Amino acid sequence: MSSRLLGRLALATSAALLLACGDAEPSRRAPPVDAAPPPPISGIYKVSGTTVETTTGSERGVSGTVILHAEGDSYTATFSLATTLHASGEAKKAELVGKGEGSITGRKLAGTAETQLIVALVPGVDAGFAMLPRRATARILNQSDATIDTDGGVQIEIESEPAPGQSYAPTRTTLRGRRVSSIGLGNDPE
Repeated sequence: MSSRLLGRLALATSAALLLACGDAEPSRRAPPVDAAPPPPISGIYKVSGTTVETTTGSERGVSGTVILHAEGDSYTATFSLATTLHASGEAKKAELVGKGEGSITGRKLAGTAETQLIVALVPGVDAGFAMLPRRATARILNQSDATIDTDGGVQIEIESEPAPGQSYAPTRTTLRGRRVSSIGLGNDPE
């Protein structure tokens, strides 16, 4: 056998042994970098989605802001959501404002809320506009389930019905959105 062939055979054998047995020298590679921790649950979330009347199937868009404050295994929420109601044949801008509370398990939230429906008395004008004539209508009771993703996304499912003595068609709302800020700050230093 030629020395060239013997050299190649020795090199191939050494490579096979290294692959089979592993490197005898400790690895000099840097340890893996841990992923960044997920954002906290507390924060301001911009959301949008659809509300469906469960008896008629009628749909309307809804969007706005949800503010969550988590402490231990419980949370409180305040929210302001804009929508359009169709009453007496005309569309009216409306705002759903309310607050709720519930429990946290991992990154899942389950709770209840009470909402007030505020309707603009001027057709086509936002119900949240300052000094606008508006009327508070139905008080609504809500059951909600939410998941806060590790990337800051949120999905919320809400079942709503009228409070005792109120007139409101039961609805199911699905919202999706993102955490946009820490509570009370214009940026997110976390």
